[in-house]
Amino acid sequence: MAQNKLSGLVFDEYLEPFPGATITSSEGTSVISNIDGEFTINVKKFPVTLNVTSVGFQSEIVEVTSMSDDLNVILKEAFVLDQVVISASRTPERVMESPVTIERIDGKYIKRTASPNFYESLSNLKGINILGNSFSIKIITSNRGFGNTLNNRFVQLVDGVDQAVPIFDYSLGNIIGLNELDVKNVEILPGAASALYGANAFNGILLMTSKNPFDDHGVSTYFKSGVTTQEDRGAYAFYDVGARMAYKFSEHFAAKANIVYTKGEEWHARDYRNTSGQGGRIISGTSHADDVGYDGVNIYGDEIGFNLRDIIRSLENRGQLLPNGQPIPAGSWLNVDNVNVSRVGYREENLLDLDTKTLNFSTDLHFRPWGKNSAEIILGSKLSLSDNLIHASNRYSQRQGFMEQYKLEVKGKNYFVRGYYTENDAGNTMDGRLAGIFIANEWKDHATYFGEYGVAYLASIFTGATNDQAHAFARQVSESGRLEPGTPEYIASLNRAKNTPISEGGAKLIDQTGYYHADANWNLSDYFDFANIQVGGSFRSYALDSQGQVYTDDDGVLRHRLYGVYAQVQKKFKDDRLKLTATARFDKARNFEGKFSPRATLSYAVGERRDHNFRIGFQTAFRNPTSQDQYLGLQLGDRVFLGTVEENLTREVTVTPYRSNPAILATLTGENAFNNSFTAESVDAFLADVRLGNTPDVSLLEKAELETIRPETVQSFELGYRGAVDLAGKLFEFDLVGYYNFHEDFLTTKEVFAPFYGDVNNPSTPDSTPGTEAGTAVVRNDMLRYVLRTNTNSKIDTYGFAAGFSTKILGGFDFGGSYTFSDFKVDADNIDFRPSFNTPKHQVKLQLGHERLFKNFGFGVNARWQDEFLYQSRFIEALVEDRLVLDAQLSLGFPKLKSQIKVGGTNLTGENYTTVPGAGIIGSQYYISWTINN
Repeated sequence: MAQNKLSGLVFDEYLEPFPGATITSSEGTSVISNIDGEFTINVKKFPVTLNVTSVGFQSEIVEVTSMSDDLNVILKEAFVLDQVVISASRTPERVMESPVTIERIDGKYIKRTASPNFYESLSNLKGINILGNSFSIKIITSNRGFGNTLNNRFVQLVDGVDQAVPIFDYSLGNIIGLNELDVKNVEILPGAASALYGANAFNGILLMTSKNPFDDHGVSTYFKSGVTTQEDRGAYAFYDVGARMAYKFSEHFAAKANIVYTKGEEWHARDYRNTSGQGGRIISGTSHADDVGYDGVNIYGDEIGFNLRDIIRSLENRGQLLPNGQPIPAGSWLNVDNVNVSRVGYREENLLDLDTKTLNFSTDLHFRPWGKNSAEIILGSKLSLSDNLIHASNRYSQRQGFMEQYKLEVKGKNYFVRGYYTENDAGNTMDGRLAGIFIANEWKDHATYFGEYGVAYLASIFTGATNDQAHAFARQVSESGRLEPGTPEYIASLNRAKNTPISEGGAKLIDQTGYYHADANWNLSDYFDFANIQVGGSFRSYALDSQGQVYTDDDGVLRHRLYGVYAQVQKKFKDDRLKLTATARFDKARNFEGKFSPRATLSYAVGERRDHNFRIGFQTAFRNPTSQDQYLGLQLGDRVFLGTVEENLTREVTVTPYRSNPAILATLTGENAFNNSFTAESVDAFLADVRLGNTPDVSLLEKAELETIRPETVQSFELGYRGAVDLAGKLFEFDLVGYYNFHEDFLTTKEVFAPFYGDVNNPSTPDSTPGTEAGTAVVRNDMLRYVLRTNTNSKIDTYGFAAGFSTKILGGFDFGGSYTFSDFKVDADNIDFRPSFNTPKHQVKLQLGHERLFKNFGFGVNARWQDEFLYQSRFIEALVEDRLVLDAQLSLGFPKLKSQIKVGGTNLTGENYTTVPGAGIIGSQYYISWTINN
């Protein structure tokens, strides 16, 4: 049959040519409009229907009856609530009809965002926060609370593939995510989502969808550069370039490749406030001149310290002589300063590499063996090579970190089956805290250092010096010959720290952990008319391979598995106004009992045009303990971090010298920590009493009662409204949601001390001979400190609401805003439990912009304010100050060159701030970008 070539034009609402629109005929053929908005499509006969679409715009359907019909199509911007999402129920539906809270952006949003990249722009969405782990790594959290840089309560997927780094079990921002040129849309569910997405979709899930090369082909690039400025650091240049190449070879095969390279300087971490220790509070002092036990936030090596009375008592017991050859008088320890004395550490900038660069490369091959409307087979790979900083329990400098991911997926109209493998290689990763400790101890071991300090202090006191003078003299003596940053000796010691594994006392982290994952979904709508029914499942197998450096895998790769199955029924009633969605899921992991996760939501559309939607929902979620929570076995300084599943207790073996006699070695396992240990709080109280000269009162010592770790759960209730309202002749879109969550078995950190000898049930009874009592072990500091993960019995409730609006004002300006309230309460049976809510109570966000203020010129402004809140983590506990952040951008399009130039800046007030205590202090960023053919 002869083909008719039908031509037409597509315009935007400003009557400018609209490139990139998809024109699909009722006969099944499709084309894309060119840079001038022109298209030509083959049709066999008339009449024919054309559907003209583009992401972020309202679809237009045109009936064409003959070749003489004028084909001029105008695409208007879609209302936010009319945009289609999939993540909420794994089936396409308008945002308005979604059964749960959802936020969404697309390519149109990205082009006009005032952020330096699309990922950081997510912080402008209602109920979404971003934590600055480092310059290159940003962590997405939600207003539901409990966010931190160890963000394992939030799941991030790209085309359905988990982006979690295997060693951490959470995503390091967009480090192996999407090139912004390849972003089709991003959807975020800020609340519980385990019913559909399984374990760890506890406080939210982010789903990024890339462009399909069958639909979006061609070559597009961007070039971005500028400077970052920070107080006391100056300005540093950064570069960010990317390209997307996609080609449709035929109706059966298409392919794409993406490459992104970024380079810059880390935000410097320069918090020198004093702390009560790792994970502790901020206390007074900024140097050893203020506090002889000074332990600075971003100074590493000063974590090692002992009470001066314990030091002198140990010297007395060993018969240490003073410089005059006389023994230390008995009981001298009772007359010295009752304070902690620490080593002098090194600043972060003298230990860690602060330049950052990342190279990402991905390829995808798409096959449609049986044509457009049949199954599609996708082979994909992602590779990432990066140098960056990672903020976790410690600060890590990663050089040549490598991550790889491979995917095979088959999908059709109503189903998908996919499998993928992800592996990380730590490369040359160094722990900054351990590097500082290594350098200090290699130069002068801790026993020698504190011995010199104690002898010099006493000698000074006995010659009539004041306490302050004695401390100053002791520091001078013990620090004599210290390795200074920049000297050849210091650099050589630092290099040895970098190349010595953690298990051998160094700072090098070794890990090549990976996981295999498979999941599938089948929509049975073609088989059942009465409701939309879906079933699916997933399976994951971890292969932990740190060679004994992180996990207790000294004897080979450790494996653990989990699987889940789910079913969902969605039914509409009352002229499709009332929609019921019910979901049930069952998950089972190797070390834990099975978890059942139900979800039920009910929504009702009101109004003639159904533009008011009310919903109520209940859902549950759970979080499995991470691989580190389960199998960690890592000694960091004077502490052992221990995973607490049953089988790991015997796998973790630590050999350490007695503090009272380094010639004797003690061997402990995790069972000592669980079955024969004292609480850290009771040990502190006991030793404080002993240091006052009192007879040791073992009744102050409290045995630690511990349980092996188990999943944490949440039950969430949500009430929401979405709608469009005409106010004073302006159409306002509103989105309101309130929630109340009940948390149980919340995961928390506890610290205990396991004595080298004795029975904690009878701390005054010796093992065999006098002097082998558990209480005596504590007095002598013959004990090992364990940091472990367990569940609290405290009940935690979180609650809050979020309200957002968007509209157009003053003849086309986009204006929107949101307010978020978040809070929690704790029924604290354990007074030492730290909830780590880490979320501001109040947040306000505003956006103002115009895509085309005049021809080809647009602008955007975003403002974000939040109040002060307490941030608790295993690194530090400190207040995050309230802040106002202002971002802005100007954009100028060059249609004939298929280009857009954007000039912008972030944090334009210039007021430096932190999102994570102890991480880099964030300054301002100014940039110019040139995007071609996107």
